[in-house]
Amino acid sequence: MQKILCVDDAPDVLLMMEQIFQGYDYSLASSLQQASGLVDRSKYSVILLDVELPDGSGFDFMTSAIGRLNGSQIIFLTGRNDIASKASAFSLGADDYVVKPFDPTELKFRVDAKLRKAAASVNQQSLLRVGGLVCNLQDQTVCKTDSGEPLDLTFIEFKIFRLLATTPNKIFGRSEILDRVWGHAVSVTDRVVDVHISNLRKKIMNNGVTIEAVIGTGYRILNEPVKEPSLAASSN
Repeated sequence: MQKILCVDDAPDVLLMMEQIFQGYDYSLASSLQQASGLVDRSKYSVILLDVELPDGSGFDFMTSAIGRLNGSQIIFLTGRNDIASKASAFSLGADDYVVKPFDPTELKFRVDAKLRKAAASVNQQSLLRVGGLVCNLQDQTVCKTDSGEPLDLTFIEFKIFRLLATTPNKIFGRSEILDRVWGHAVSVTDRVVDVHISNLRKKIMNNGVTIEAVIGTGYRILNEPVKEPSLAASSN
């Protein structure tokens, strides 16, 4: 089920959100700190974001967290009705802008429209290609692009590969990998991450993909240069 995140410090607005989104999978946050923790742990299809919050600006949050929002549809929900604020929101990439006070039914219609758009986007982006491998996000498989042969990955290995492959060249620290793959499993250590990545490396080798260890930091996935066939070879 698609998820909705509502970020607002007004208790009456959060109460209204609970009423509007009964039957939906939603989360509530009253500060940017809470919102940041939630987006680090889960993907939200739609985020309703107030502009003025106790610990900062919704505009600044969208700018700083853009790499962690994973394509979420952003609807600013605010009392600001001036053109400058609206221009700032849309220049940052907002998908909608709703001024308080708002009609609950209209807001629900707007969110439903964004959820449909998000679902269509997910369907279009269900295949993630890295080097000579393709990761099917729906089937949770990784296959060779040339033969279609699936790699024999464990569930944890798939989750690690998917995480690293979503942003090639980005360095993921061990603590972030632990949180994003295992969640709050307190018995899992950095050493466990290293072991799983070592096993994953062996399974993906010779497929145009490398998992590089960045000393003292973590890991990142790299596309290897594709070797073009030589003219002599192609003429034979």
